[in-house]
Parts: sequence; C-alpha cells; structure tokens
Amino acid sequence: MKPPVVLSRGKHSFLVEKFEGKLHTHHGIIDLEELKGKNYGEEVRTHLGVKYRIVPFNPADFFRHFKRGATPIMPKDIGAIITYTGLSPDSLIFDAGTGSGILAAYLAYFNKYGEVVTVEKRPDFAKIARKNFETAGLKNIHQIVGDALQVADGLKVKFDLITLDMKDDVAFIRKAKEILKPGGHVVVYNPYIEAARDVYREMEKQGFKELEAFELLRVDLDIKRVGTRTSTKVWHTGYLVFGRYLG
Repeated sequence: MKPPVVLSRGKHSFLVEKFEGKLHTHHGIIDLEELKGKNYGEEVRTHLGVKYRIVPFNPADFFRHFKRGATPIMPKDIGAIITYTGLSPDSLIFDAGTGSGILAAYLAYFNKYGEVVTVEKRPDFAKIARKNFETAGLKNIHQIVGDALQVADGLKVKFDLITLDMKDDVAFIRKAKEILKPGGHVVVYNPYIEAARDVYREMEKQGFKELEAFELLRVDLDIKRVGTRTSTKVWHTGYLVFGRYLG
C-alpha cells in the first residue's frame, strides 16, 4: 500500500502522506508505523482502542483534504463546469486564478490525456496549490506564477476550455476569444452578482454564443427519527457564467 491514504471514522477523516510518527485524532493517538503492514479496507486503532478504516485517497477527497489558501470553488460548481463544457479526457485547458488548486486538480484528473495550464498571481497561493498537486500525484498540470493576461499574450496554442476565477475577469474575455479553439468554452466564477452580469454582457459583446448565467444552491436535509425536512442552511457560493466560441 502506498501513501497517501485516508483514515476514516464517521464524519472524521485524516489524510496521511507518510507512515511514520503519531497522528492525534479526536479519539486518541494513532501510531502511523502500523499502517505499513495493512491494506485498504483494514482498520487501525488509536491508543484508546477506537478504530479508523484505511481507504485510498482519491478525487472525492480533494476538496476535503487539500490544503487551502484562497477560498475554493465548491464541488457542486466544479461538477457543473465539467458537465456543461463537455470536458473530454484529452482537452487543453487554461485555468486563470489557481487559488488552492482544487478546480485545476479536478480538471486534470478527468482530463487524463490532456493538459491543464494554471496561472496564479500570488506566490503564496501557488505554493499551496503545488503541494496539493503533488499530493494528488497529478502530472498533467503546468503551473505558472504570474499575471494571467500577460501569460496568455505569450501563448501560441489554442485551448478547448478556459476557466476564470480571478479579478479583472471582464478584461480577459477578449483574450479568451483569441486563444480558444472553435467550439471551445469559457467559464467565469465570481462571488458577486454584479460582476457576473458584467462578464455576461462582455461575452455578448465579443460574440460568444450559448450564454448561460446561474447559481447553484445546495440545500441539505435534516434526517431525524420524527421526520425529514430541508435544513435552514443554504449553501450559496457564487455565480457561474458560460459562453462558447464558435469561430
């Protein structure tokens, strides 16, 4: 069994990348040396006798266990980006605004034979994202620290998909049109509704087609013995704007 692995018990889980030292949990201390002789699906005990299940680290764990700097895009929004743009396993993707790298990681994983070029202006965020990519074992991500517009000016290739989670996203729309393949998509994520409107208008101005703008809300269920009802908590995160360049 090779690291990383996840130790899971109910709602509690821990990412383990090295099988040495001690892990302090809510239920006691785990000697990580014990993992060396175990396989996926087996259990390890804390010093208090509480069991944790050993499971493989996979993309379902990216959002929960990646280290974070910037606030990440939520899985519900990432899923929409993948499905609405028809991401294929050999796409060339330009991702502006790496942040913690969660979106780039999912795009790279489901794009096994393609490449993701991700650009982040802040070196501290880029460092966190780089560690996350290494943890996930992703080899098809090319990370650049710099200004996305300046980076795009120097590119000689065309992309199937462009994702923007950055300031000045409106200013990038014209450039997106220049570096997209015919049929390619651009997706903008923004936490502010006015900014999403401005991006939509700019896409119209630049001749993008199949425009859509929406937000996705997650509403949890409270499941109890007396009955089930929707939670009063509504998971709003941001707004998505999609456009397609038809050439």
